Amino acid sequence: MLVIAVLTIVSFIFLYNTSQLDNLSSMKNPSIYGESLSPGALDRQVKNYRLTMMLGQLDLLAKLGGTGEDREASLSDFVWNLLILRHQAQVLGVAPTDEQVAARIKEIPVFQTSGQFDPIKYQAFLRDSLAPLGFTERQLEEVLRDSLRLEKISAIVEAPVAVGEAEIRDSAKVLQPVTASFVRFDAAAEAAGIQVPETEIVAAYERNRAALNTPELRAVRFVAFELPGDSKLEGKEKIEALQKLANAASAFAESLGGQAGALQKGATAAGLTVQSTPAFDRSGALQGDNDDSKLAPAVKVIAPAAFLLPEPGKASDVIGSDDGFYVAELAELTPARPLTLAEATPMITGRLREELAARALRDKAATRIAALREAVAGGKSFADAATQAGLKVENLVNVQPMAESTTPDQRRIIAATLPLKDGEISGFENAIGGGFAVYLQSRGPIDEKEFAKKRPEIVQGLLENKRNLLFAEWLRTCRDEAKIYVPGVARR
Repeated sequence: MLVIAVLTIVSFIFLYNTSQLDNLSSMKNPSIYGESLSPGALDRQVKNYRLTMMLGQLDLLAKLGGTGEDREASLSDFVWNLLILRHQAQVLGVAPTDEQVAARIKEIPVFQTSGQFDPIKYQAFLRDSLAPLGFTERQLEEVLRDSLRLEKISAIVEAPVAVGEAEIRDSAKVLQPVTASFVRFDAAAEAAGIQVPETEIVAAYERNRAALNTPELRAVRFVAFELPGDSKLEGKEKIEALQKLANAASAFAESLGGQAGALQKGATAAGLTVQSTPAFDRSGALQGDNDDSKLAPAVKVIAPAAFLLPEPGKASDVIGSDDGFYVAELAELTPARPLTLAEATPMITGRLREELAARALRDKAATRIAALREAVAGGKSFADAATQAGLKVENLVNVQPMAESTTPDQRRIIAATLPLKDGEISGFENAIGGGFAVYLQSRGPIDEKEFAKKRPEIVQGLLENKRNLLFAEWLRTCRDEAKIYVPGVARR
């Protein structure tokens, strides 16, 4: 159950932000390969996406476009690409067998105990995680069948991939020390003077009304089985102590017998204390003025499971954390509701201001970078040109890209030099707080011993990149052939 909780936490952003899911499943008369899809068929694909997240099939999600920052676009891409994958599997004669699916189920960590398939955990997952969402064992098997289809088709499509010595040497630039200068562009300075017209706010509200909702909130009652706050147990002793707590939590959960509202009665009978939480959202953030530091850690752990409970009175299975276990019962459910224009205005204004500021930053940076290039081409040093433009120059001197002492910020800047030759200036590069442009002065010689050590890793990275690009190109061609049609949107 701890593994289930971890998988749920990792994927909750996609799994529980359901406005995009609802939007896609309510789409009217889209088609693919010349055949219309019913709302029911789309709804099944939406559920399939959510279940793929729950099962941790990350390769399937990534290769079919389901892990982008834009949740709505990721969901849409995944659904259409999955339909294409299934169609192409039929064309290519790729048909995973029931035996292969069964073997894959047994390999999933969430269904294992000590590295071995545990049928009790599998049945608990079906009962406690799938059933409340309307999922079935058949849908679970279909997700794994899709993963097998992807592996087989990927092996066919990516078979021609190879890398040459010149490519390996060129990629080894990541091991060469870099001397460079760079300037930063401040996003906050651009955002300060930006005003968003009210007409744009209203227009954005109307365009996005369906997705502008208050968060669904929940509150729970729970019983905690935790190590003492001052516990200093480590290693085997901690494992043994946690196992005792897990056994106690499991026994308590079983004693409730699935009866609605039985938590308080069961806790009283067992001499346990029931705690209650204020309302919280899907991320476990307490709402309103509630800032109970004692409850906050427990709520963070309980929240994903709480949002799987179908109605007040229903109790969860055992929920695991690093230092204990919980059994929770849903106490209150406050459904999401549409935001009014007044409520949505601060959020919309903030987003529009960010977009306008980002556009202004890119435009101003592009103008300044062009001026820097012109000045450097005319014989000025990068430092003099930047100072004349009112920009502060920062330097990297013989910095090793892969050294432990190299900061993430320095690595981002060095990465921007990879396409550059000595004496060239990069374009605008996004970064936290704005962006930057970098001038490459020189690269130091490569350490041949380090190169020999890192060579297998470099080769593997090149192969993976080429495979992904080849698969993406194959998928793009297949999308063209699929003739995807969405009402109100150009053919894709």
